[in-house]
Amino acid sequence: MIKDRNQRYNQKTANGGGSSRTMGRGLSAEPPAASANPKLAHLQRKHLLTEKGITLSAKLLASLVGDLHVNRFSHSRTTDGLPRQSFVPGQVIPCSESLYWIKRGSVQIRHSRHKYPVKLMTVGGVFGEMPLLGQTMLVTEAVAGPRGVTAAVMDAPAARQWIAADPTAVFELIGPRLAATERDYFRAQFQSHDSAVAGLLLRQAGGGAVIEGTTQEALAQEIGIYRETINLVLREFKSLGLIETRNRKIVILDKESLRELSEL
Repeated sequence: MIKDRNQRYNQKTANGGGSSRTMGRGLSAEPPAASANPKLAHLQRKHLLTEKGITLSAKLLASLVGDLHVNRFSHSRTTDGLPRQSFVPGQVIPCSESLYWIKRGSVQIRHSRHKYPVKLMTVGGVFGEMPLLGQTMLVTEAVAGPRGVTAAVMDAPAARQWIAADPTAVFELIGPRLAATERDYFRAQFQSHDSAVAGLLLRQAGGGAVIEGTTQEALAQEIGIYRETINLVLREFKSLGLIETRNRKIVILDKESLRELSEL
């Protein structure tokens, strides 16, 4: 069963090994074309991207789009019998009602409007727009890598057959994702940064009180805020005696207060 992500965001892999502004042939980040509608010109100026905004958005998208891996399916023959399609370098792959398993080559996931890189997917990666299996491309598109790509393709009828073959396995795949989505939606709509960070620390600590092997950058990525914001919140928690940091660890001193603050 699929439980972990195929490939988290990494600036080098997102760019195919290039710079932060270059993703290889046909994949450079570009500002969106100006709208022909004069009523939208002012609004577009308000949505100019910053480097920090791009980085944060890319990391979040990378954790959501293409987060399955074929080798972890309980069905060892998931792709047997599926038709295959090949795409030339730089070709945008149509993802509507289709799920792709990469068999050869690579695929660059990029923002569909602003064209900044999100992640690079290789053999075994799974991506596409398939609501039946809880998969979405959100605001991204898939582009064939510099050597092209060949992928097995599952359409909606084939997905229904796969679901019917093992509905329990599919439920175990979609159920946790649905719960996580509902939690994230509530957090984004109603929780303050303090509450979100408190809840994250409790989840990271589990049944213990010590969090190791993580960074402020990773914590920020997990809940979709800037690292500087995480730093400010952690400093406030320290001043209140809720946590302390030592030897690159976060030690929870007052779990009950954090639990109350997190609204869990």
